[in-house]
Amino acid sequence: MILKRKAFRSLVAILMVIVCITSCLFTATADTAAEKGSVDIVVNTSKGKNSYSAYLSKHSKSEYSSEDAVSKLNGTVVDKKAIDFNINVEKDGLYAIGMSYKALDEDMAEICIGLKIDGKFVYTNMKDLEFPRFWCDSDGINADYLGNEYVPEQILYDGYVYAEAFDEALEATEKFMVDLTKGEHTITIIPVKGKFAIEYFKFAATAQSSEYTAPENDSQYYKGDAIIIEGEDASLKSSYFLVGNSERSSIDVTPQSVENRLINYIGNNWSHIGDTIVWETPELEAGYYQLGFSFRQNMVIGAKSYRSLKIDGESPFKEADEIGFNYDDNWQQSTFQDDNKKPYLIYLKEGKHEISMTVTAADMSIVRSKLTVAVNELSDLYLDITKITGETVDVYRDYQLFKQIGDMEERMLNIQSLLQDTADTLLEITGEKSGANYSVIMNMLQTIKQMLEHKFEAHRYKKTYYTNYCAVSSVLSDLRSMPLQIDKISLSAPEDKPFEKSNFFQRTWFITRRFFYSFVDPYGDDDLNSKDEKTLTIWANWGRDQVQVLRALIDRDFTPKTGIRVNVKLVNATVVQAVLSGKGPDVVLQQARTEPVNLAMRGVLCDLTQFEDYKEVLSRFADGADVPYWYKDGLYALPDTQSFYVLFYRKDILEEFGIEVPETWEEFDLAAKLLMRNNMDVCLPSAANPNAAIASGVTTAGLYPSLMLQNGLGLYTENGQSTTMLDSASAEVFEKWTDYYTKFKLPKTMDFYNRFRIGTTPLGINTYNLYTTLKVAAPEIDGLWGMAKIPGTVREDGTISHASAGNGSACSILKMAEENGREDEAWELLKWWTSADTQHAFSNDIETILGPSGRVAISNKEALVKLTWDDGALEALEEARESVTEIPEYPGSYYVQRSIYQAYWNIVENDSNTKDMLMKFGTEANNEITRKWQQYTDRG
Repeated sequence: MILKRKAFRSLVAILMVIVCITSCLFTATADTAAEKGSVDIVVNTSKGKNSYSAYLSKHSKSEYSSEDAVSKLNGTVVDKKAIDFNINVEKDGLYAIGMSYKALDEDMAEICIGLKIDGKFVYTNMKDLEFPRFWCDSDGINADYLGNEYVPEQILYDGYVYAEAFDEALEATEKFMVDLTKGEHTITIIPVKGKFAIEYFKFAATAQSSEYTAPENDSQYYKGDAIIIEGEDASLKSSYFLVGNSERSSIDVTPQSVENRLINYIGNNWSHIGDTIVWETPELEAGYYQLGFSFRQNMVIGAKSYRSLKIDGESPFKEADEIGFNYDDNWQQSTFQDDNKKPYLIYLKEGKHEISMTVTAADMSIVRSKLTVAVNELSDLYLDITKITGETVDVYRDYQLFKQIGDMEERMLNIQSLLQDTADTLLEITGEKSGANYSVIMNMLQTIKQMLEHKFEAHRYKKTYYTNYCAVSSVLSDLRSMPLQIDKISLSAPEDKPFEKSNFFQRTWFITRRFFYSFVDPYGDDDLNSKDEKTLTIWANWGRDQVQVLRALIDRDFTPKTGIRVNVKLVNATVVQAVLSGKGPDVVLQQARTEPVNLAMRGVLCDLTQFEDYKEVLSRFADGADVPYWYKDGLYALPDTQSFYVLFYRKDILEEFGIEVPETWEEFDLAAKLLMRNNMDVCLPSAANPNAAIASGVTTAGLYPSLMLQNGLGLYTENGQSTTMLDSASAEVFEKWTDYYTKFKLPKTMDFYNRFRIGTTPLGINTYNLYTTLKVAAPEIDGLWGMAKIPGTVREDGTISHASAGNGSACSILKMAEENGREDEAWELLKWWTSADTQHAFSNDIETILGPSGRVAISNKEALVKLTWDDGALEALEEARESVTEIPEYPGSYYVQRSIYQAYWNIVENDSNTKDMLMKFGTEANNEITRKWQQYTDRG
């Protein structure tokens, strides 16, 4: 239950007194009140008495329907108002929920609707049923000036598509069904997300397809040459991220080139339940065809990835509903066949056809369902153990866990049974004892067994328990993932071998040529085009994937629109080195936050205020995002990325202790004390090694800069020629910060992700980038956590400041561009790069390669909104971003960060006096700043 704010403070105070006197642990309870300054992330779950799982269990004896019930809506537009219509059901039974629809906006997220049947939501999940948007290539595959191909832009398909509502989080079934009685029903569709048109609505048949029956004779067999469909030539995809990719290590993946990067397969990130790829065949003659695949499944060791196959939207037979693709490190070629290696034959009429494949969990959903229960039990027990032992166990102490936790043995035996049942089911499906997932579950079982056999020493196994729990939780995530890459699909005559295999000599010659060509990086050297006086040179100190995405974006968007050629170089050198060598770039991207001022005072960068529209460009970013990049009266960079802190909290655990999401630091402190009394922790931003983060600027110095801002203080004097570290007000803030580590004894560093996931640290501050990690890698806590702006400081006027120090990177134009007459072209590039469309496309394209966890902390505020977020997440982020305040950079400011770290570590580690340390290191920082200002006083 969530406490009202005043009741919460009073109750916690009383509780702490009682704890001190009696040394007992209590759990606070009180009435529920609305949370302030926070937004829960609302995620579909299959839990609760009115959930879909409960509904399905209640109607488990209902018959699956064999006929569709359809209502034609003829393109009715659904935007802001609900629509009503009637539909006639011919027979009682369970029906799937589907519709043929067309997206009418350009949002990235799934279309979401609420569905009422006869005026009510049949189960909770019907309030937000999701339907995917379908994407296609804007044009054919294009190449840059060196012949390296890049993926074409993905655009929304402008035709109607049919899909059924599903949820990959569901365990019993992947699609939502409803039990309907015969007769007419009134349907209400309520728009939740997205604008779309409906061609028809359908309650679809759920009865399984009939089993495969072989043709009686071969008179209708197709007898021509094999028809090959390249995987990258897919016509439709249910996700923006399902795009073609390049494989250069195998000669058998086609098309192939030793010298150039060619798009030759599809399937990176094709792993989420419900993801669909559609291919169109050429004109076919009527007949029975053998279906073949050239594929790779090298991610799920010792297991299969499953796909359901449809031809023209219909399953040809039952066996096509769950096609398994085995694990192997290499590319494989096989036909769709039964256990006796006899191919299934599919009859296709004359003409073109659509072949679609959809990710399905198949029998793995059973394993996933069982393991979910086990993981939840493991988590609950670990929390109870931690409440007794704390995070760090004294191995020489007897905690008597089995006595203090009265039902511990019963719970462990139940977990043991659940894990063993899960392992047996997994083994039955895969037949692989050596499989990674099976081994992880068995390791957890071994730990449980040891704790049961050695009850008085059970606490000694806590660390092993935690390690294995994290591994088992990862298995739960892995079981939701069904990766598969498709090189080619074949339609051929029965018993034909459609894929040509290279011989030993061909493979050897290919590998040899690839080896020698690997030493050549054409993008690392000047090419002929770079000698053109209007060709820009960009330096990017990124990974190859990021640089390749940037090149593709420039070639398909920037150059065609502006006519400006761009030479992108992947380098590992500083701009100072470039200037000294006289061979520097025109534009630098992803500069460290501190670099623009350091370079500007040396006269290396262009002042962007010379461009008339610079103020218009700055309006793209959050207020003040440009502050670190001003020097004197000049602007020397634009924000490239921007990151900021948010408060992450576990809703389930805070409610268990009656804790409200903290609005102020006083409330945060009270919550921390109550959690720590129960051997839990809270997490504050780490004060890491200054040498590792020196280029990131002073804003990475833990929580101190944010606390200064909340108290209306700055880190520098008004002119930036000295710090405020010697002021008494700064000392008070510094002491409050270090008190968290000296008096509260908070961990100075921790693995917040894993400890938040398991629940031992249910409250903490981190950069918002952690959101994607939790969404991707911690599915077991979906719906149990939320984000909010960081706690605030109460000012004298009664207002609460939630100011948070921001961080990020920058992009600049070098003086060389100005000297060579290319400053206007360089400015056009920076405007294009920081535009909403480009930043949005760049982040999305990176996610297609690295997955959702590769999301970029883009600086353009409009682009951030366009990215896909769960309900509530975007609202929380926007609220937190409004409180972000950037701190300026000055000559010598790098020394301020170093001084803050030195003072921090001396106070926290050596118990030194706060004022003495600030006086010592603040003086050193002031001396360095003075030296820098004097050195460059006449520059810039």
